[in-house]
Amino acid sequence: MNLNEYMMKNFPGLSLEPPLFYNWNIGICFELGDPNEVDDNIYMDRVLKRAKTLLNRLYKKGDEIFIVCYFDQLRRKPYKKLKVFTPFLTKKNIKYQINHQILPFRDPEETEEEEWETHRLLLKCEVADINLSRIIRAFFYTDMPRLYFINIENETIFSTYDSRGCDLLATKKESIEEMYHVFNDWILDFDRTSINQLFKSK
Repeated sequence: MNLNEYMMKNFPGLSLEPPLFYNWNIGICFELGDPNEVDDNIYMDRVLKRAKTLLNRLYKKGDEIFIVCYFDQLRRKPYKKLKVFTPFLTKKNIKYQINHQILPFRDPEETEEEEWETHRLLLKCEVADINLSRIIRAFFYTDMPRLYFINIENETIFSTYDSRGCDLLATKKESIEEMYHVFNDWILDFDRTSINQLFKSK
């Protein structure tokens, strides 16, 4: 099953673009960075620790996943292959499974649509084939485009939109109920009421 088929079957009508949490009815929004922290190093230490902890809890070595990366580029600019996945692969031959596709520009309201295009890099692999901790660190410390992690096994989507927080979606709340209880203190207070209602409802 390819990504489009998977999304249509499990997350019908959902586009992989922000804000994920507000565009799906089953999900949790976690806070990563402490908005009151003034020390950049301490701030980023917490961001990385929380993001890695959540990912490691969600993903087991044998799980099959999609990792999706979107980035926008001027049409007239020659395409330069971004090394989004290859530096983090534990099995180098997996690089031949990376798919590149050019799509219509995703944010036409931002500028002249005809001048831009959206590129999608897609990798389908097992969790053991890629170092998730390293790729999530690179996301925060380099100019890496937006990433989406889709766990085919437990039907969840994990996306860190920036250092402030991340979204976790699921096809059924039972799949992420443990995350809700274990990491309840990390839930973004702004959305806590609606998230609590989701998991307390029968």
